[in-house]
Amino acid sequence: MFWDTSALIRCYAPLEPGHARARNFLLAEKGHRASAFIVPEVVSAVVRKLGRDRRNREALLRTIEEHLEYFDLVTIDDEHLKVTSQLIRAHFLRAADALHLASAIILARGLGKRRMPFLTADAEQADAARAEKLNVFEI
Repeated sequence: MFWDTSALIRCYAPLEPGHARARNFLLAEKGHRASAFIVPEVVSAVVRKLGRDRRNREALLRTIEEHLEYFDLVTIDDEHLKVTSQLIRAHFLRAADALHLASAIILARGLGKRRMPFLTADAEQADAARAEKLNVFEI
């Protein structure tokens, strides 16, 4: 299962649509993967959401960091940047969404998986992932 930030952050937002489904994937599945870019994106999302509530913010970030220790994080290299640019042009994606999708596509190629499971809460990214032949799970 390859995670986009939009899906992972839902695991920690009980009032958000898709929370239970995302949490079930996180707790029930094994072999989680994500782009290394998920780390600063999650930190940004939590800081922006919890703002000056430093105690709760830092507690949540520690929990997420503990969960991310069980993820295989894909490093970003020149190939990722090239594929990211191609995806932006082809699907009109935001840069971060395209980077996560590029990481999943490159990993799938490397593993010889034609239908890499891809988890997202972003409809535009989900459409692009389907067009790129990933097995999409929308939250």
